[in-house]
Amino acid sequence: AAHAAELTSMSDAKIGAPTILSLDSPTTRWTASTDGASPPAGCGFTRVQPSLVSAVVLASGRVEGVRTREACCERCWAEALCVSSLHDAGAALCLLQTSPESGAATVLAAEVDEAWTRCEPKRADGPPLSLQIDASVPGDLLTDLQRAGVIGDPLREKNWLNSSLWSHHTWTYTASISTAQLGSRLGRPGSRLLLVFDGIKMGATVELDGARLGVAADQFLRYSFDVSDLAVGAPRTHTLAVSFDPAIHVDGRFAACTGGWDWAPYSHSYLDGAHTMSKGIWKSVYLAAVPPSSAAILHAVPQIFYRGDYPTARLEEGGHAGFRVAVVVHFEAATPLRGTLRLATEWGPPCALPLSLPAGASNATIEAAARASEVRLWWPNGLGGQPLYRVSVTFRPDDGGSPVTVNRTVGFRYVALVTGNDTDPSFVARASGREGSGSHGMLLRVNGVALFARGANVIPTDELEGRWSAAAHAEMVSSAAAARFNMLRVWGGGAFLPDAFYDACDARGLLVYHDMQYAQSGHSPKATATQEAELRHAVRRLASHPSIAVWDGCNECQVVMGTPTGVYATFVMTVVASEDASRAVWPSCPAAGWSSGVRLLDALPTGRPLVTPKSRSRIETHGPYQHGSGFAAVNGASRLALFPPNLPIKLPDAAPTGPAHPNVFASEFGAVAMSSFESMAPTLAPKHWGLHAGQRSDNCSGGFERRCEGENVMAERNYPCDNMIEVYFGRAPAGYLDATGEAVFRRQLYQCLLAQALNVKSNIEARRARNELGILVWQLNEIWPTGGWGSLEYGTPVAGQVLGGRWKPLHYLYARSVFADVVAVCGEGGACYVKNDGPRPVAGRIAVRALEFASGVVTPLAAVAVALPAGAGASARFEIDLSAFDGSTHLLIAECIDDSGAVLSTNEMLFAPPSQLQLPTAVVSAGVAEAPNADGSIDVVVSASATALYVVLTSLAQGRFSDNAFALPPGTATVRFLPTGALDRSLLVSSLRAEHLQANLMPAPAARPYERPRAHLAA
Repeated sequence: AAHAAELTSMSDAKIGAPTILSLDSPTTRWTASTDGASPPAGCGFTRVQPSLVSAVVLASGRVEGVRTREACCERCWAEALCVSSLHDAGAALCLLQTSPESGAATVLAAEVDEAWTRCEPKRADGPPLSLQIDASVPGDLLTDLQRAGVIGDPLREKNWLNSSLWSHHTWTYTASISTAQLGSRLGRPGSRLLLVFDGIKMGATVELDGARLGVAADQFLRYSFDVSDLAVGAPRTHTLAVSFDPAIHVDGRFAACTGGWDWAPYSHSYLDGAHTMSKGIWKSVYLAAVPPSSAAILHAVPQIFYRGDYPTARLEEGGHAGFRVAVVVHFEAATPLRGTLRLATEWGPPCALPLSLPAGASNATIEAAARASEVRLWWPNGLGGQPLYRVSVTFRPDDGGSPVTVNRTVGFRYVALVTGNDTDPSFVARASGREGSGSHGMLLRVNGVALFARGANVIPTDELEGRWSAAAHAEMVSSAAAARFNMLRVWGGGAFLPDAFYDACDARGLLVYHDMQYAQSGHSPKATATQEAELRHAVRRLASHPSIAVWDGCNECQVVMGTPTGVYATFVMTVVASEDASRAVWPSCPAAGWSSGVRLLDALPTGRPLVTPKSRSRIETHGPYQHGSGFAAVNGASRLALFPPNLPIKLPDAAPTGPAHPNVFASEFGAVAMSSFESMAPTLAPKHWGLHAGQRSDNCSGGFERRCEGENVMAERNYPCDNMIEVYFGRAPAGYLDATGEAVFRRQLYQCLLAQALNVKSNIEARRARNELGILVWQLNEIWPTGGWGSLEYGTPVAGQVLGGRWKPLHYLYARSVFADVVAVCGEGGACYVKNDGPRPVAGRIAVRALEFASGVVTPLAAVAVALPAGAGASARFEIDLSAFDGSTHLLIAECIDDSGAVLSTNEMLFAPPSQLQLPTAVVSAGVAEAPNADGSIDVVVSASATALYVVLTSLAQGRFSDNAFALPPGTATVRFLPTGALDRSLLVSSLRAEHLQANLMPAPAARPYERPRAHLAA
């Protein structure tokens, strides 16, 4: 039952039909078997006669820097579409040849001489590989292979690089299905039976009883095959086969991060130059039976439109203009028929629409009103509640045929993407009826309230889709909401996520800024029928979710009309806008907006051509990014590149803030970090527990994505953390970062994690001093334990991991102060500001205190009265006297307290990096209460013998702490452990660790203080 519930919440909404038969596991038994080919076994080499040849080469098949013929042949082995290669030793050039039928070829004239060698991959002699395993649907092949014991954990050590088993063979998923389970309703002439695959990843041929139904070549498209012949005659058992041929060309229509990004494991297998890794039937499979007297509902797409004038003040419950609800219903009918479409809602009376449906595909729109007295408004996290309402559409044939009903859930909100100064009534009046985007700034206004959008970018939760779970997605979103996020961006190099993610965003008030799934590295769009169908399916599938606020075209693809990137405007977003007129559309992330095709006030599409402007205003930004460096790895520079720690922060010059003033939306920036020892250790052999793995450094070459030659396992874990550690903790003693063992690895990881937290905290505090009304950090979650960018660790609940992702120290700082509505920040010279980005005015005071490390004494420094209007962007500057304050011996604390005495935020600020602090020796311990609290949490009492900074509690138990990474004066403090699901007290007790700064400073010899880097090191 639990498994079935998990599948339901992970599945897309199914086609509405009178009869549905699920073919998912475990209801249906699936197997996966190889093609029987021999395994790879080296290459054959022949000299090429001097001539001018026309080579049929992959579009991505000109590879430079390949010095040996063996390496050229290995590149051909790694590329699924390569049949042979040509190598020029003198030019270190490798040409990957393919067949003209591959769909990815170009003809390249090459002058070859005796220096050229033809390389032909060969397979081994002897018996072919023969293997059959049980498979899971939905799932992926690598997870099935691991579950069957054929391979180890793909993410352990460098296992994923041993890929020939899954990358060089055709694998066929097979199941037996019985139409007897569909009942007598299929027996009548004219019945239509649809075989539906919600998602197939990588190219595959679908066959039924040996007859080819078609080819699936787009991970994000729902495939439906007419198998109506199965409904004729006596019920019997049939064989369904899905064969994954690695040489099927798919035009890059799979997750761009498959097989690598600068936070994901890089594979050494490719398809048309793009990395490959997992494959499989990653979503549900089912049969939908449609008798001749009925119809299937393919999609029901509610669109919500506000009926009033453009609001610049908060809409009041019961007092606004209400909404128009238009539900576009897409049908598939076996034969022409008449009937009635009925719309039922939870707020008002039903309505009906007579229809005459043709045979095949058609659509109709039915509308209803939602008056202010009937519905409550849906609000982002922190602004109000998230009421949701069910919408049901039913088609009932006139002749008494089977009715079909589908349900969707909606929320009522009006989201405007604002690029002009809408606080000026004259602008609102002028902008009404006009098109394009302004250059004043970029912000979101929800139900009339200007929003300070705060949050992060989301990537897929796992490289292996078979490990995805509804619970992990929901918990990840809950962690974002608990840290005061109100927005997440679904990044364009990943995937359209499972319904569980969007459902959780709807329930928790997390707005979604949604890329279409296009990125670089072979995943750019083409205006094909397949990709048009993908886009239409994606929007129809997701449009009911009130959390989705903005659709945009792609990740980092500057859209310029008349160039190859113009396709994002003329094709991608044109298709999206034609499917959903109720949401803002945006060219890309980042972008400067449109010159036509959207309403100037809110960026909703008008139906006219979408065109981007020639000049680009800087209203949305990406970067800067603090990359890791100092160790040879697949990402980052091998040479150490230091940077200023920005402690204390230097505030920008005072300038007006708020929507009335020019503003910026920062949709990507961030800093690198590893994960905790608990997360990292299970993916590494104990002898490799260290930032440099205790192994000889690899030889890594290339640019952003580097290829490493050698055995070092940490070289494959994306970015190193050497520079992050040395900037904040001082220059490392000789051998320290090369050392291995549990104790030293824990220390290294603590330093790395705290460095990220301090870096991003300083960055955001400086940004909030400016007029940035959108701050989305790169990134929220990790896809595996690595040197990545997330504030949540890898969230798949395998060994060492916490469901949805263990909170890193940075995530706790978001919750305590960084993303608080009201926060006070002080920096260099005693310059300070207080910011109110909340929806209500604030009156109260700021209490600024100094915590002395040596004694633990807290001394008041200032009390500043505060009276700020409602946000977003309400701010005030003030100064405090820090002439007697020593940042090496004291911590500065600023508390924002309202007139009722409630503490709105507590900001702990270092005025020097850890390497320069004079800290007492402290002993820190933690104990767990004997019994949980009434709410299911359990108390954890933390004790310190002397002042301890950045006390971090870590456990293998599923859940998080109410606070963490905090300063603790001598004595005790109580925090709560908040379990995910049932509390496992024994695991919490046995695995609980308490770390703190003093115990994790650089070991002897004494750390040298931070030195400003020389120019050549900083470059």
